[in-house]
Amino acid sequence: MLMFVVSLSEAIHVVEWKTIISLFYLMAIVNVLKDLKFLDYVSLIVIKHSSRIFITLIALTLILSMLITNDVVLFVIVPLTLILFKYIEADKKDLEKLIIFEGISANIGSGLTPIGNPQNIFLYHFYNIDAFEFVKNMVPFEIFGILVILPFMEFRKYNCKIDVDVEFKKEWIIYLIIFMLILLCIFGFLNFIYVFPIILAVILIKKPKIDYLFLLTFIFLFVDVYGIKKLGIINLFNVVNNDVMLMIYSSLLSQIISNVPATVLLSNIYDNWLPIAYGVNVGGNGTLISSFANLITLRLSNREVSVVRFLLIGMIIYIMHLTALTLYLKIF
Repeated sequence: MLMFVVSLSEAIHVVEWKTIISLFYLMAIVNVLKDLKFLDYVSLIVIKHSSRIFITLIALTLILSMLITNDVVLFVIVPLTLILFKYIEADKKDLEKLIIFEGISANIGSGLTPIGNPQNIFLYHFYNIDAFEFVKNMVPFEIFGILVILPFMEFRKYNCKIDVDVEFKKEWIIYLIIFMLILLCIFGFLNFIYVFPIILAVILIKKPKIDYLFLLTFIFLFVDVYGIKKLGIINLFNVVNNDVMLMIYSSLLSQIISNVPATVLLSNIYDNWLPIAYGVNVGGNGTLISSFANLITLRLSNREVSVVRFLLIGMIIYIMHLTALTLYLKIF
């Protein structure tokens, strides 16, 4: 860390607090909904209406990742997948393939919206982007991402008798309303301070698991980037001069240092947010550290997924998706 070159007042000033507070609020309420089995309820309702389990779970992962952070989605979807496969006539290769593509789909789906993942939340606040404008510009990313994974999907029906059930709980409504209030804060319709007492009460009553270490790391990341900017070291990372190369550069940097640090670093150098957004989101697939979601997928897989196979498929999807976006930017 570079705290020795950054004063306390500078450190407080350079932290993008809207990003930190947005993540904090989302972590609290989404984890409460997860603990209360609301996400399990939604998932089971969808799955019970389809025998095409593979494609249904992938679609569910894509959609949920657009609405809540991708790591939380995986904490629900992957364990649910392991349970469901006890009732399905399928071999372990199908299970491994499905879990791998759930991780990949979480990275792709989360790229569409400002609240899908930490790097998007940061970009949304840092560049002061209109929410509709953000989604509209990320649609090509999403379309190409879905087209890239489509040939790998399994559309066949599985014989499945699901012996798992979750009853509707009225208290879900309260927390869904709080979730909507948080969205109003993130999109600038409501001041964050007004919702703080509610979030504090939720934390004290429900005690959701919040990754405070991640939030602290994010805070120090802002300070470190400011520190290397102050020292002039940040200029070493200013190596490209057009949108296509910036996207490729962002994606490659994500493979090495992970996509959240890459986002914060490059945003302090370049003014155009879209190539960075494309790059760091497409760069979420590939190496294990390129996205926190990749590590979560492997950790939750109960050793049903080969690391080598995960890396191979992830790298193939990364290259295909990056190639498609590169051609798109060059043509349009």
